[in-house]
Amino acid sequence: MLKCSVNYPAQKVAILLRQFDFETVADAQNDIDLGNDYNPNLIVLSGAQLHLKTAPCIIEALTARAASGFYGWTPSDLPAYLNAIQNWMQTVRHYDIDKQWIVPSYGTLKAISTAIRAFTNENDGIIIQSPVYVLYDRVLKNTKRKKVCNSLIYKDGHYEMDFENLENLMARPENKLMILCNPHNPIMDIWSEEDLRTVAALAKQYGVIVVSDEIFAEHAFNGHEVIPYSTIPEAKDNCIICTSIGKCFNFTGLSHSNIIIPNEKVRQEYIAKRDADHYGSLDPFMYNAIIAAYSKEGKEWIDALLEFVSGNITIIKDFFDKYLPSVTICRHSAGTLLWADCRSLGYTEDQIHEFLLNEANVVVDRGSQYGVEGECFCRFQVGIPRSELENALERLLNALKRRGIVYDS
Repeated sequence: MLKCSVNYPAQKVAILLRQFDFETVADAQNDIDLGNDYNPNLIVLSGAQLHLKTAPCIIEALTARAASGFYGWTPSDLPAYLNAIQNWMQTVRHYDIDKQWIVPSYGTLKAISTAIRAFTNENDGIIIQSPVYVLYDRVLKNTKRKKVCNSLIYKDGHYEMDFENLENLMARPENKLMILCNPHNPIMDIWSEEDLRTVAALAKQYGVIVVSDEIFAEHAFNGHEVIPYSTIPEAKDNCIICTSIGKCFNFTGLSHSNIIIPNEKVRQEYIAKRDADHYGSLDPFMYNAIIAAYSKEGKEWIDALLEFVSGNITIIKDFFDKYLPSVTICRHSAGTLLWADCRSLGYTEDQIHEFLLNEANVVVDRGSQYGVEGECFCRFQVGIPRSELENALERLLNALKRRGIVYDS
């Protein structure tokens, strides 16, 4: 049985940080074609992809699998696979699940698409809470559903749900499904148990299926914990939970997710739609990757990563406090991304990004791509080597000085 500590003593943290390589820019290797858009002239902080190598236990498992020469059909119900998922959920996420609840899928977005087509019809409304993950828009477009925005309320550097509006939207019979993002991307905050209870009560009252995208859950900082949505009593019978190693272990290039569906009727309807879309078997590499990731060694890597990234976040906040105090780094409790409110700078979003790209040679994500509510916000990746972070901040500081926004002391 895997046993994972939540808080390591300082000595153990120091050992873990020495054990893992967080200083190699993993996407800048010249000896292999990674097929990415790495550019040595730019510091690319856009996207949710870490610039770090994944856990050594995964690399070792995949190396062994590659050396086997056998990459054939792999069933989804192998005991080692299901045991690894069940044990990880229980010990790391404090989430007790039955093995039959686990439904593998070819990626989180694919799973959300399957759920939408299983439980709604074309032109039905799908509730999202913007600013929110940009690719939900693609899913809604491809499934021919209508985007229904329950916009979040921005208050003093953090966001809250608009429950009055949410109830109005759920009360409309055409709005049959909600995508709940927790931790919420791009704001990188975690919804409270009270928030989840309110969502669940409304969804139960109005018969709305909730798809809870929880793929950032393992990256919870500073004692925070993501409450699995289906553990809310009112939620259990009308929800679909998305889990993945995509974000937590930097595996977004391989499309795989494990969907957890407690209710038997909902699960069978979902599986019928999934299989109709020609779901065959597990990716053989993902089979080994999941087993390796969901282990004691995988959890130690996660803990070391969060400790390392916490240091990066402190450096960034200190930089902004000193040189750009009018920029608000929004409340952050999960994920290796930060969400910054740049509206007080007095520039348009185009001007902000032209300055960053052409003068600082730094690329971040535009807030507006997550919805109009994100205009003049920026999202940027901080799961990067310390040297890359320091380089990015030095470039930004020099550009600010050339503009006369910051003066030499």
